[in-house]
Amino acid sequence: MATPIEPKEEGAKRISSPKKEGIFDSIFNIDYFTGGELPVMWVKRIAFVAFLTLVNIYYSMLADGKLHQIQKEKSALEEDRADYTTQKAEYMKVSKQSNLEETLRRYQIGVSTIPPTKIIIKVDKDK
Repeated sequence: MATPIEPKEEGAKRISSPKKEGIFDSIFNIDYFTGGELPVMWVKRIAFVAFLTLVNIYYSMLADGKLHQIQKEKSALEEDRADYTTQKAEYMKVSKQSNLEETLRRYQIGVSTIPPTKIIIKVDKDK
């Protein structure tokens, strides 16, 4: 098994690569908290994942809003259908012959037993 080689001097420090100064280093200077151990690539990846998470949350909320709107429109449609059915049933009831007889009796008018006669008028096309 291999053992790691450590410097024998107590004052010897670890050799690190020169620091790259960039936008993320100037904006997200977290070396004070991490002791310089957090690579910039992690910050870039964390920012990218956070952005994707925000986009996902936005589109989820947008989809929920559309679902609520669709449900609201469906309930309004069902209410309109119920109103239409009720009005149609009332119209059919009022237009029945038996209902008309009752209405005519109130005004002391009887139902005619003689069928209506058809009137035909001949029109000359020459005029």
